[in-house]
Amino acid sequence: MSENPPNGPQYGGDPNPDQPDLNKPQTPGSGYPPPGGYPPPGGYPPPGNYLPQAGAPGGYPPPPPGAYPPPPGNYGNYGNQGYGQAPMGPNPGRLEVGAALSYGFDKFKANVGPWLGLTAIVLAVGVVAFVVTFASTFAAAMDAGNRGETLDVGTFSVLSILLTAVATFVGYFVNAAFVRGALDETVGPQKPTFGRFFQLTNVPQLAVLAAIWTVVTVVLGFIPFLGTLLQIVFGVLTAFTLTFALDRNLAAFDAIKTSVDLVVKNFGPVILLILALAAINIVGAIPCGLGLLVTVPVSVIALNYAYRVLTGGPLSPAR
Repeated sequence: MSENPPNGPQYGGDPNPDQPDLNKPQTPGSGYPPPGGYPPPGGYPPPGNYLPQAGAPGGYPPPPPGAYPPPPGNYGNYGNQGYGQAPMGPNPGRLEVGAALSYGFDKFKANVGPWLGLTAIVLAVGVVAFVVTFASTFAAAMDAGNRGETLDVGTFSVLSILLTAVATFVGYFVNAAFVRGALDETVGPQKPTFGRFFQLTNVPQLAVLAAIWTVVTVVLGFIPFLGTLLQIVFGVLTAFTLTFALDRNLAAFDAIKTSVDLVVKNFGPVILLILALAAINIVGAIPCGLGLLVTVPVSVIALNYAYRVLTGGPLSPAR
């Protein structure tokens, strides 16, 4: 009996055009697969870059400006800011006093409510604390005079030191709230609301910084004139300490060191800006302190603008 079935294709006999004879050597063009295996030479994909180039005819359009974050500056990455959440403007790369003040005023004008609210509360609490302290001291002095006694200078001094220490410590966290809002103004995805000012991060290190600042203030307060001068110098050198602590999550001493380094390397522009900010706040304090409602927020935003410029970080447009 033949091994091939009577019907259907006879393998080894006449080849089926749809079924190549595997025992027969294949020649080019005689069937599938071609010599050399799969894929055939010159097949898919072609050599070279497969994806079309951005901007090339028929290719993908180039990314819009601001779609990707700029490379970080010389002072490391930013700890609390999300890149790509809002379009960033170009960093001018050079700190100018007029540009910083203009930027601060434009940002304040675009978000007046929260800044006015926070500044008004802080100033009101400060005035109340001053009035209460002065009134209690005056009442104690009058009471001692009615009894024919003199006010215990030692007790009064200790009380003054304690009040100064508490006010300085609390005031440092108030400054941190202002800086928190200014960081959002300069690079945040949206304008800070009133509650955002109090969403502080890195709080343990902020407490250490507040303690350091309190000790320096109290100790230097015992040194007439020279102590005040040294406190001003310390304040200038540590002008960006809070910003580094909040924005980069740096430890207290690292934030101080980094701020000193940044100020020393850019001393001229920084000191000019600080003098300008001091001047506008002196002017703002003249009409019963009402001008401080504007000059304080503008100053904080302008100082954080300087931080962004000097560190080469991202910067949101003024408008």
